[in-house]
Order: sequence, then C-alpha cells, then structure tokens
Amino acid sequence: MRKEIYQVPSFIRGEYDASHEVIIDTWSSLMISKPQFQASIFEVGVPFAVQNGVKYWIVDTSHAVGVFKKDVQAYIDNTVAPKFAEIGIIYFFIVLPQSAIAKLSAKHIAQINDSQDGMQTVQVRSVDEALELIRVRRD
Repeated sequence: MRKEIYQVPSFIRGEYDASHEVIIDTWSSLMISKPQFQASIFEVGVPFAVQNGVKYWIVDTSHAVGVFKKDVQAYIDNTVAPKFAEIGIIYFFIVLPQSAIAKLSAKHIAQINDSQDGMQTVQVRSVDEALELIRVRRD
C-alpha cells in the first residue's frame, strides 16, 4: 500500500511504499522550480527517508515532459545526489521518459547519481520492474 508524502500539482507526486521500503516519485513535468523541488523532495522526502530507513528510491519519468531548469539540475547534481548517498539510498531506479527531450534530463540524473559512492543507479522499463528488483535483492 502506498502513502502520499508530498505533491506538487502538475509536476510530481511522491509516495512511500512500506512493503518495499521505497519512495516512488512520479513525474508529469520536469519543469519544476527549484523552490518547489526543494520543498517536496529535499525538505519532505529526504527526512522521511531517514526516519523510515528507506534504502531505495524510484523516479518514474515515463510520462514526464520537459527538462529540468539549469538551477534545478545544478541543485540535484551538487546537493540532492550526494545527500541521497549520505542518507543510505543504495539503489536509485529510474524509469526513463518516452519524450526524447525529457529523456536527456533523466539520463543526466542517472549518471550523476551513479557517480555517488555507495549508490547504484538502475534504469528500468517500469515501476513494477523496479519493485521486482527490490524484492529479489531483499530476499
């Protein structure tokens, strides 16, 4: 069962799946502002992950449009990705978008996160595939 932990309408919905100990971000648009990104993922999602021992994070951009703005991208590169590794996220799964433009942003995020010590990025075709990989790794 999933529980919503944050939402920025028209951009992102963050949910916690307790049965898999994972946060799932579902993106509809990557054109979020930096304050919106900070207020959702960094100020709510990261503390929630720490409090609940989250080790996995899924980013579903499969239906997302647009690209991250430069300030958001820099914030992810310099602050968010290192913080994910620091708090113990060991697997970062990304469902790539169908949109070619959005795919560029998503692939960049995958590269940045994969360069963090202790965190592995895995590109998957669906959230279900990511959840199955989590289940297999935990068994």
